[in-house]
Amino acid sequence: MKSEGFNAHSKYMILKHGFKENNVSHTCKLFGISRTTFYNWYRSYQKYGFSGLKNKEPKKPQMPNKVNKTIEGEILAYVEKHPSDGPKRIYYELKSENLNIGESGIYNVLKRNNLSRKAQRILYSKNKALQSRASQKNKEKIKPVVNEQEAHYPGHYVVQRIDFIGKFDGIGKIYQYSFYDFYSKFGVVKLYNKKQDIDIWHFFQLKIVYLLKTFNLKIDYLITKKTKEFVAYFVKGNKDREILEHLNIKHSFIEDEESPLFDNIDGFNEFLVKEFYNKIPTDKGIDSFHKFERAFQKFLRNYNFSRSISSGSNEGKVPAEIILERAAQNNVDFDTLPLWLFALLNQRKGGNGNG
Repeated sequence: MKSEGFNAHSKYMILKHGFKENNVSHTCKLFGISRTTFYNWYRSYQKYGFSGLKNKEPKKPQMPNKVNKTIEGEILAYVEKHPSDGPKRIYYELKSENLNIGESGIYNVLKRNNLSRKAQRILYSKNKALQSRASQKNKEKIKPVVNEQEAHYPGHYVVQRIDFIGKFDGIGKIYQYSFYDFYSKFGVVKLYNKKQDIDIWHFFQLKIVYLLKTFNLKIDYLITKKTKEFVAYFVKGNKDREILEHLNIKHSFIEDEESPLFDNIDGFNEFLVKEFYNKIPTDKGIDSFHKFERAFQKFLRNYNFSRSISSGSNEGKVPAEIILERAAQNNVDFDTLPLWLFALLNQRKGGNGNG
């Protein structure tokens, strides 16, 4: 008979028998238990009394990958919208929304809901769409209105995004990370020729944070264009949170169709395509990515330090001038600014064109 089969009273009587007979070994053989079990019961009895001999109910096992109902609902809502995406893609997308759930937890939710295979998720999405249309029948569809916030100073509203520009003969693919300030129209761009080399927050820390310190500026609101093919490069690791929390930056992902906030950077990118990218095929001297990148940064410096803004409250100024005006308001010691900055500003005398 196994030791688990004895109740508290039986255990007590066995202990009593063993000490009364003064022969624990004989008692253990008689009742089919080990000496270890006998003395474990005895120690429990000494410590807790009769209640220490009661059989404890087994604890429910802790499930480290157990997902609460709220997050499970977020996962299922995502599957409904993007049924082709698997656990890895769902992980990155939910992480961009500050929902921290591992790939294994996501997979468990999919498996529990019979959605571990792509075909199952597609069918689930179609059924949900049919249900939604049925429930919304005869109801007026109201589209939410999103108002664009007006920027009042450099760093008030800043937007960032990644774009695949295209493939150029002799150079290869070009991916562009762009960082654009609404108020000053100042742009910072990093080019990549391999998608896997994109490391947004390394560049942000290396370049953007340096510029903020140089001009004694801060970013209030950072808006990231959320595109599925690039969202992973904005959320991998914890570098983004470390930087944003350290600089006290309010950050949000916004899908392009949700807001007109991207009109400004769309115009900036269209300008880059028209004035630089479209002219590359005719420039025979640019035959490598290194030369391509150098030519682009030279073009971008001209934009920031020489190209006048054509409309708005900053008409006639160049983006760098607006940044310097803000720096002066923030009591920057201009004697400490790098010499390259003054050299670029002096180039404006020969600059022309409107932005």
